Amino acid sequence: MKNVDKLQSAFDFLLEHAKSGKSFKLDDLVKSSNWTEGTAKIYLSKKFSDLVEKRNGAYYVSPEILRVRYEDFKDLYRQKQRLFTDYVRKTPQKVLVYEFFMPLSREDRLREALDNLFYKDTIEQRIKEIGVANIRNALNFPKSISDDEVAQFVIHFMDNTIGGYSLHLVNGRFRAGELTTRREVVARPFSQGPYLVDETTAVVRFILPVSEDQEPPSQLNLFEPAKDTPSSDELAEQMRWLFLNLFAEAVTRVVKKEDEIWLLESGMRSALYRWVRKAE
Repeated sequence: MKNVDKLQSAFDFLLEHAKSGKSFKLDDLVKSSNWTEGTAKIYLSKKFSDLVEKRNGAYYVSPEILRVRYEDFKDLYRQKQRLFTDYVRKTPQKVLVYEFFMPLSREDRLREALDNLFYKDTIEQRIKEIGVANIRNALNFPKSISDDEVAQFVIHFMDNTIGGYSLHLVNGRFRAGELTTRREVVARPFSQGPYLVDETTAVVRFILPVSEDQEPPSQLNLFEPAKDTPSSDELAEQMRWLFLNLFAEAVTRVVKKEDEIWLLESGMRSALYRWVRKAE
């Protein structure tokens, strides 16, 4: 019998026992698959350890095999990797969630600002724009901390907190101007533009976990002597200031001629930030 046929027979055998819930002996698998006893024992103890468990001298097949495709099972047979990946579940109890709303007509500027979050040199440029003294004052760093240490802290924050974002598009309609009647809308001059405007908006979402057991921003092993660990509210306030100033304010400076730009915060608190265009 070919190896492929033996593997298919073994797979069918395991599926049958997963469905019935019945145990089997090593000899049962050997007879069904035509594998040698040594081969069957090796695969049960190593390759198929995610799918088969040995208890009291008998083998039991996990129901999880019913979700496994034969092609994946075949890859498992050919390679040394396990079928399933082990994960450690971490559940931060507090998070900051930001959703940035930007008209799609400005998507190029938005994506440029987003991409700047992933390069060290652009972050360093943003630090210069904000000013180390302003960062120091906002985050209450002591005077004993050097400018280089302040800059390294900001870079460390970006490296460990913002690793990606999700972006989706939504279609909407908004009123451009004061509330008026349909008759007045029909009579309004063409130069005033449309009263109801259809617009596609790009919504960018960031999720920032706030964990009290992480290294506090005021320490980072750079600052001696170490302070007491700040509360999650204090930590969130520092993260909030950094996110708003390193990203949100940078976006508003490169996007022009928009009436309003919105940033919605949720999670630990609810807030709506609105950048409203000043009258010229």
